[in-house]
Amino acid sequence: MRRIGIIVFLFFCLQVVPQNSPDTVYFSGKKFVKHIVQAGESLKSIAMLHNVQTLEIKQANELNRRLFYNQVLYIPIYLNYNKEDAVSVKELILGKENVDTGVVDIALLLPYYLLNNEAFDTLDTYYNKSELALSFHVGVELAVDSLRRAGKKIVVHTFDTNRDSTAVSRIVASNKLDRMDIIIGPMYSSLFQIICEKYGQDNTKILISPLSRDNQSITKYPSVYQISLTYKVQADILTSYLIEKKLGERIIILNDSKEDGLATYLKHKFKMQNKTVESYQITHTKVDSIRRYFVEAQNVLLLSKDKAFISTMLGSIGSIDSLSTVFSFESIVAYENLDITNLMELDVHIPNSRSINFSNNYDLDFVSLFEREYGTNIRKYSKVGYDIIMHFCGSSNIFTFQQYKTGYYENISALIYHYFDYELVPVN
Repeated sequence: MRRIGIIVFLFFCLQVVPQNSPDTVYFSGKKFVKHIVQAGESLKSIAMLHNVQTLEIKQANELNRRLFYNQVLYIPIYLNYNKEDAVSVKELILGKENVDTGVVDIALLLPYYLLNNEAFDTLDTYYNKSELALSFHVGVELAVDSLRRAGKKIVVHTFDTNRDSTAVSRIVASNKLDRMDIIIGPMYSSLFQIICEKYGQDNTKILISPLSRDNQSITKYPSVYQISLTYKVQADILTSYLIEKKLGERIIILNDSKEDGLATYLKHKFKMQNKTVESYQITHTKVDSIRRYFVEAQNVLLLSKDKAFISTMLGSIGSIDSLSTVFSFESIVAYENLDITNLMELDVHIPNSRSINFSNNYDLDFVSLFEREYGTNIRKYSKVGYDIIMHFCGSSNIFTFQQYKTGYYENISALIYHYFDYELVPVN
């Protein structure tokens, strides 16, 4: 744990650009100032300093004893601007239910690559493949710290998987995971399967697959929760939207050879709504090869997991003199080579489970906490780590799970975003 802490520290030392921002915290959209009690300060003097009542500080921090030096208080300065009653920080994070006083043991199995990091002679760099684990880890730590301040007792145990099946098997064989309540990871499906083989039937544990979209080998395990949206779930989300919003318009499905089964499944879903949808398997992606499938206007369900296929198809569709709205998978966000002007012209729609929704108070709270704690913008997988902890250990209902007959749980929730004004924003 100590070595991982050093790497996390190094991760931010090398990447963080310091920001001069006030030490302000937002809980459920309400503004607090973090105050560290100094020698000689009293509750009355602190209340006068921040122009609030002593009772309001007591209620917000649930104080039942005298102050002590270096104590952290959260001052409810939102009360300076309106007449709302003071609300405790604990209540804002966890809701009004009583806090569970039991200890929750969480295991993080991530590819930290500790041995690779130790190979560096100086603290001026780190192994770049560690970034995935580190960005996820700091999101977890941010959530855990918030819940601990609210009274939750959480212990995080870290294990370096090094993206190595031997390392994961060694961790399982050590029996160190036996006493864990929640096991998060490994990241990769083949390694996660090793954990499932021993603990997947254990109904006293929660096993969380955090980033992999592959669930083929884990749906038989009742203790498993799949977080990342599978491609089938994404296709269902898009199809439901088209049925609700575009059923009276032309809809076509264009797919590569690997997605014929998914295309057939979606055609059946439309047929159940008395909607006939044309489907075409695309072999040649150049514009002249696909032009015949297009008329004056259409909605296009573009089904492929292949980056080259998607990239070429988007360029070809954009070159055709017709009005098309494209619906495709979330992975488009990671394709750096795409022309955003083309994405806007095609009004590309995707299910999006990992972006920040700036119209959502929960997401705004997360951004504020992250920037206050680390002094920089959020990292790629930090919100996923944060969301998992807040959902399973707090009272925030971030995910919507569908349970299989086997007991396995699959996340089926995501907003649909589209490209507008050079940004990816939620569809109204």
